[in-house]
Amino acid sequence: MEPGISKSKSKTEREVEKLSHVISRVEKIESHLEAAVDREEKEIVHIQKNEKEIEKTVKLLGKVAIKRDHLLEFARGVAGAFFGVGLGQIFGVSVKLAATLPWFNIIGILLFIFILVGILIYRKDMDILKNKHDRLQHIAKRLFALYAIAIIVQLIGLFLFNDLPSSLVLLLKALIIGSFASMSAAAAFTLF
Repeated sequence: MEPGISKSKSKTEREVEKLSHVISRVEKIESHLEAAVDREEKEIVHIQKNEKEIEKTVKLLGKVAIKRDHLLEFARGVAGAFFGVGLGQIFGVSVKLAATLPWFNIIGILLFIFILVGILIYRKDMDILKNKHDRLQHIAKRLFALYAIAIIVQLIGLFLFNDLPSSLVLLLKALIIGSFASMSAAAAFTLF
């Protein structure tokens, strides 16, 4: 073999080795860049999720965020409760029944309302409740919020329709009886 050919091969081999080394370094840099891009993409997705949550938040009161959904549910609840109060006042039954029904029946009406609306809340929020451990607490919070709306609107309705009873006991009975229609309508408006 000629000495020139082996030199050229070794020179070519050295150049190939240098190129291989450069290529491996470029591949390492490329993999680092891909990892950095992946991290950035994950961070962008995380930021976008946070932005969506912030957009939904209308007001922050301490640790509690009032969201657009909460305001819409409140508005639907008030509208439904007032609808129920209007229907109850059209028939004029709450104050008349309050004067004649015993407390046992009135408490029965109240329990019936809670059971009925509690079942409706459970049915509507079933997907949310699958991942929660405090299911009863969730249902109780929604039930209490709807009932508070119904009672307040019932009281306003009795005042607006000039049907406020003279006695406090009669007023309490009329609120509970009338809350049946207002709570049912509020639940229908917010849950469906």
